[in-house]
Amino acid sequence: MMNLMGLMFLIPLIFIKNFWLVLVVLFLMSFMFMMKLSFGSIVCSVSYYLGMDLLSFSLILLSFWICSLMILASESLFKLNYYWDLFLFMIMSLMISLFLTFGSLNMFVFYLFFEISLVPTLFLIIGWGYQPERITAGVYLLFYTLLVSLPMMVALFYLWNYFYTLDFFFFFSIDNLVLYVCMNMVFFVKIPMFFIHL
Repeated sequence: MMNLMGLMFLIPLIFIKNFWLVLVVLFLMSFMFMMKLSFGSIVCSVSYYLGMDLLSFSLILLSFWICSLMILASESLFKLNYYWDLFLFMIMSLMISLFLTFGSLNMFVFYLFFEISLVPTLFLIIGWGYQPERITAGVYLLFYTLLVSLPMMVALFYLWNYFYTLDFFFFFSIDNLVLYVCMNMVFFVKIPMFFIHL
């Protein structure tokens, strides 16, 4: 979880007026994170509610690279001085929330940081989107995600009442279709499917 602290300390670096420094440090952190992969255990870097298996490691690494490429593709913001420090702050907030989302070992921590990652995404769409419908797209994103995340929260309360824990390792024996749909409906909104993706 040293990379999480590195991401936290990268936030003050944003306000130094140097775009390339932030980008190089973010790429270096992604390479340092890549070197931490251990194939010897199922879950590594375990702390209170955070840990990584191979899938979460891959998703965190993918988030590092996508956020770095978002910064690299938005160089025109830095040339035009179009609130680029706030833009970098939103991308770093999104990166931290995605790191905590994919690195969680508890279902409630996953749900909490998954919903928190919606806020920087919404600000990025509304503030720096290029289409005139960006306000409408942001409102749809917010309300669709909040509306379909309520069944997941109800399913989490049901699982807490049934198992008295929300750790991922105890959920392998569940074979309830309604519970499965409630837990995955929040992800179906993000997938471009007919009727639920706008």
